[in-house]
Amino acid sequence: MAEVLELVLSAALQICLTLWVVRRDERQLTGLEARRGFPPATFWVAVVAFGPLSIPVHFIRTRRNWSGLVFGLFWFIGTMVVIGLAGLFLAKILE
Repeated sequence: MAEVLELVLSAALQICLTLWVVRRDERQLTGLEARRGFPPATFWVAVVAFGPLSIPVHFIRTRRNWSGLVFGLFWFIGTMVVIGLAGLFLAKILE
């Protein structure tokens, strides 16, 4: 039962963190960059189905330059570190 709880909480954290990172960035975009973002239906598919993998795609899509790749990789790695540490913490608690 503990493994199921850990899986559900990990999936929820992945969705929430991805949602937060992408929405946070979308609030800072202006003009053409904002129009290049995910359409609403595609946004939810990307966040729920692909999770953190959609973060670099979002940054590359909106900026279309090297800074988009760098920001995307930075946020992707940061998100994965947080998810990994939370997974270790949950595993330790649920032992």
